This record gives sequence, C-alpha cells and structure tokens, in this order.
Amino acid sequence: MTGTAVAKETTTTERLQLRAFVADDETRAVVEQVVSDLMIPAAAIHRGTVRDAIQLLGRQRSPRVLVVDISASELPLSDINELAEVCEPGVSVIAVGDRNDVGLFRELINHGISDYLVKPLTPSLLQRSLLTVVEGGGAHSRQTGRLGRIVAVMGCRGGVGATTVATSLAWAIASRRHRRVVLFDLDVQFGSVALGMDLDPVHGLRDALENPGRIDGLYLDRTLVRHSETLWVLSAEESLDDPVRADRDAVGLLLHELQSKFHFVVADLPRQVGPAVQQVLQAANNLVLVSDLSLAGMRDAMRLVQLLQATNASCSITLVVNRVGEYRSGQIPKAEFERGVGRPIDLVLPFDAKHVFPLVNAGRPVASGNGPVAAALCRLADQLCGAKPPARSGWLAKLSALWS
Repeated sequence: MTGTAVAKETTTTERLQLRAFVADDETRAVVEQVVSDLMIPAAAIHRGTVRDAIQLLGRQRSPRVLVVDISASELPLSDINELAEVCEPGVSVIAVGDRNDVGLFRELINHGISDYLVKPLTPSLLQRSLLTVVEGGGAHSRQTGRLGRIVAVMGCRGGVGATTVATSLAWAIASRRHRRVVLFDLDVQFGSVALGMDLDPVHGLRDALENPGRIDGLYLDRTLVRHSETLWVLSAEESLDDPVRADRDAVGLLLHELQSKFHFVVADLPRQVGPAVQQVLQAANNLVLVSDLSLAGMRDAMRLVQLLQATNASCSITLVVNRVGEYRSGQIPKAEFERGVGRPIDLVLPFDAKHVFPLVNAGRPVASGNGPVAAALCRLADQLCGAKPPARSGWLAKLSALWS
C-alpha cells in the first residue's frame, strides 16, 4: 500500500478528520479535489483497498470519517465486518464500489456503513455524502453503531489480586493487541490502579460522579491520564473523611462516553455491590472474577456468579483463582471449589513472588514481565479480544492518524 497525505501525518495523539483508501487514480483525484474544496484540515489519502484499511487501522487511530474502496472485495460484507472490529467506536464509514446493486447497498447499510457510492465517483456526489455524514442529518449519517466492550474485574474478597489482573489485562490488550483501552478504577478512595501503573490519580472523576451533566468528550480529555499511545487511566484518590456521593446516572453516562471512544473499558470494581458497581455489572460484556482457594472466596464467588446470572445473563464470566500454592495447607481442593461455586475454574494463577512482586512494587503491570503469571494473563487478554489478527509489518506501528 502506498499513501499520500493531504494533511501532514505526525506521530502525536491527534486524530485525522478523514482517511481514504482508493484503488484507482480517477477516484483518488476526486477525493483529493473534495478534500481541497471542503478544506478538510486533517486528511490522508492512500492507494489501497478495504484490506489495506483493515491492516493499517488495526494498529492506528481511526479517523472521524473513513472512505474505503470495496471494488476488488470478493466478500465485501465480511471485509466490512472485519473493518468494524479494528475501527474505533463511532467512526463513520463511506464505501466506494463498482457494483450498482440495491441489495448490496442495503446490506452494507445494515452492517453499519454510512453510505455506499458507485463508481465513477463525482466530486458533487462525494461532497454531498461527506457533508451529510459530518452534519449528522438523514439516514446516511449513521455511524457504525459499535460501542467498546466492557470488561469488569472484581475480587471475590480483599487481597486476591483483582487490581493486578485488571492492570495486566488493560496493558496486554493495549500493548499486544493495539486496541485503545481505558482502565477505569471505580474505588475512588482505596483504589490502587494508578499506583499499580505508576501514575498520579486525578480529581476529575469525583466531579463527574457527583455531577453527571459535566460528562462529555472535553471532560474526558481533561481527566484521563495517558499511560501509553493506546492505554489511558481514569482513577482517583479521594480523602477518606469526605465520602463521594455518586449520582445514580453518572456511572452509566460515563461508561457510554468511554465506550464511544475506546475499544475496551476495563473496570476495576470494589467489592461493595452498590449502585455504581451494579450499573457496571449490568452493562459488562465480560466479568473476570478473581478469588483464592479459600472457603470465603468460594462462597463469595458463588454469590457473585448468581448475582450476575440474575442481572446480566448475557455477560461472559471468567473465573480466575490467584496466588495458588501460597498457603498449601489452607487451600480448598480445586474440584471442591468448583463444586461449591457451581462452575469450573477458567484460569489458575500460581503464587510467583519472584516475578510478580518486583513488578508490582515498581508500578508495572505483571503482564509486562516474565514468568507463568504474566504468560497466563496475556493469554486471557487474547481470549477477551478474540482471534488474534495476522502479524503486520513493523513500519505500521510507527504511523499515526491524529485528531485535531
């Protein structure tokens, strides 16, 4: 794939307004003219197809509007679905093809495409489509409709390592799978996500929880703390003598705003099942329950599984037992634990002080290191992401599409 940027591409955190992948010179000339006529401030045009778009956007930020050429696609709907998997939530996609087929148009719209334009493309046709998408009017303004996945992580009892699991999953999904991830710590007084990532907590989270009307994209830009190019953290460390009085609707609004901007929201939940935690559990796509092989852990794992089955039956549960082998004489046998909970254990993490403790004390995710625990957590992150995409050339990791 070769690319020509209409607006200079850099390696900052900005996001392109428009990125186009077109397969022929005639279409490319039309796109360049429209970008110039509309004075789009940040745009890039590439010689390529929808497959090239999938390859690049699997690594880089998605633009606000994406134009893709599906002329050479043998399975356009499959390609569009694969494109949706790598695009950020909320991207508007305009497909360009050579089939004047009403049935294909309807199927593409049903799959989340904003518009389908048939070649030969004209400047007026493309300009009208882009303006409709950007201005948000009419049926063709629809975005992909996808929202980021919510992965909730919760300890069945204190000290079992739920935050260690949450920070590692967020880091692994962001670093190894190149997805945009936000790590959200709902314990605003005792939460240790920021500590575990060697970051300073912020004070904006409390304001959002108590005043949900302030939650918008600008708020997130001010409040999120960036850990890497693909990982952000939302946490707090509020005073212990001043309780936070969260508004009932705040967590739901905040989750939706985060889902519209990130591929994954990894939420580290406190053990108290209050209204905020219940809202996350009801919205979660995956729940990672972390326990030890203790009687109390078995009891509370069973209770939490039953709670989720009653409130969010579609949520996938992953049961993790951690620090196995630390106290051999006090552990319940694995088979007995599974009978008590009523479901099998999905992942066993051994006690591994040699590899785990130095990373935790240094404020680094365990998954970023070596040892059996790191390897197991990386495998769990891959499972949460689904099938691993094919390897891509290293130069793609250096490109960036930026928001201005």
